[in-house]
Amino acid sequence: MLRCLFISIFVFVLIGWVGGWTRTMKAGSEAYSRQNYGEAQVAFQQATLDKPENPTTHYNLGTALYRQDKFREAARAFQVSLRKHTEQTKNVPNLAHIYYNLGNAQFKSGDLAGAIESYKHTLRSDSQDTDAQYNLALALQLMKQQEDLAQQQQANKDAPPKTEPNDIGRAETLQLLERFSENENRLRQKLLQEQRKSGYRREKDW
Repeated sequence: MLRCLFISIFVFVLIGWVGGWTRTMKAGSEAYSRQNYGEAQVAFQQATLDKPENPTTHYNLGTALYRQDKFREAARAFQVSLRKHTEQTKNVPNLAHIYYNLGNAQFKSGDLAGAIESYKHTLRSDSQDTDAQYNLALALQLMKQQEDLAQQQQANKDAPPKTEPNDIGRAETLQLLERFSENENRLRQKLLQEQRKSGYRREKDW
């Protein structure tokens, strides 16, 4: 039996920053902590408009979307966070966290190939991440099962159709009817001969 996917989604909270953007981020984090993910999404969405180049805003937006099972949208938000991320960026989630959460969002949306690549990136950044190791193995296993199933379906599609016992062609049907008529005629001739010998005459059945 397959175990469930390990999830490690969290909001990255910034402390000490001032301004409207900070208040919006704080409001989003508070809503998230109350499990009001819709309200958190609205706040983090506004934060991405206020500071579109900041990777944390997109990361937090991705977490709120993920918690609402909006996995494709969450994956896009995490991908934007990655594009905005640089090694010089401070006070932001590390790459391993972003890739891991991206992998989970891709896994949940059915993008196994994307999830596999994201988990590999996670392990390149943090080779000791046991959750990423497990999720990678699970994604690879499911991918293998899908490929095996596709090959089996293709093989069945290419195989010649099987003739069922009752699936008889028209020509064969005519041959069987002809043989049946011949047997019936022989049987009637035999019965007539026996009747003549015994003097017995069958009644008409028509």
